[in-house]
Amino acid sequence: MKILLYESISAAYISPNKNNQSEYPLSLLQMGLSMRNALEEDLLKIKNISLIIGKHNEGENLNSYLNRIKTKIDAAWVVAPETKNKLIDAQQILSKTHWIGCEREALILTTKKSITKRKLLDFNILNPDSIVNNNSSSSGYVVKPDDGAGAENTTKFISLHDAIKKKKYCEDQGREVIIENFILGQSMSFSMLCFPLKTEVIAINKQIIDINKSGIISYLGVQRVNHKIESSLKNKIDKIAVQIKNAIPGLKGFIGVDFILDSNETIFVIEINPRITCAYIGLSKHLKRSIAEEIIKICT
Repeated sequence: MKILLYESISAAYISPNKNNQSEYPLSLLQMGLSMRNALEEDLLKIKNISLIIGKHNEGENLNSYLNRIKTKIDAAWVVAPETKNKLIDAQQILSKTHWIGCEREALILTTKKSITKRKLLDFNILNPDSIVNNNSSSSGYVVKPDDGAGAENTTKFISLHDAIKKKKYCEDQGREVIIENFILGQSMSFSMLCFPLKTEVIAINKQIIDINKSGIISYLGVQRVNHKIESSLKNKIDKIAVQIKNAIPGLKGFIGVDFILDSNETIFVIEINPRITCAYIGLSKHLKRSIAEEIIKICT
């Protein structure tokens, strides 16, 4: 089977000496390369698979590259942010090949954070909009793109007035953003595999988040939690994983879920990533199993 391994940020990067076509900062490029390299390492160990690593020619974009390559492959594994419907567009272009990832309905739903949060509430899954009905309280407000990734263009504000002002400024520039409560607690994530009839939580991580003096939030990566923390959270997270699968039809393969764990050990789901995240890096080695091979079996 000939598989296209396409990571959208690194695929668009030409060289440091030319005008970089990527619209993303260097930090996201480095994360993209790390995810691609981890996947490539795992896929090369699988028998009867050959790889094409996605790389644009100068002047190409995601759409033109995928249209050029689609007749030369049997399957596609695309790692791309939800921003500007990139993941949805890729799935549409590659609809006649085996798509290693979530189905279209799940991509559409999870691309918009505002829609995702409303869906989660319908299934009694807490998110930052839930604090009015909970003992937790807001410690400020976050303004972020409705379809962003990796904490890009995400800012924390102390006052709701300032958050609303920022939202209006973004919307005047044609950018769709949301305001959500900032919940004081540990930023975390979990990774799960979605099978047709079940879920399996395969990793729980602390997220490394930086907030500078101007309130700009940066995502710097993940750190696997120690066994003690993992054991105490596992039952809660297993239940939430099942709820998420029930709430969002079409989830398939590797899913990343960002959440906040507050001081009451309450879990607030921030967003659903319907794709490989940087938590995948080193996971097969850590678990002593071929996660890539398992995902291919789920999706093809």
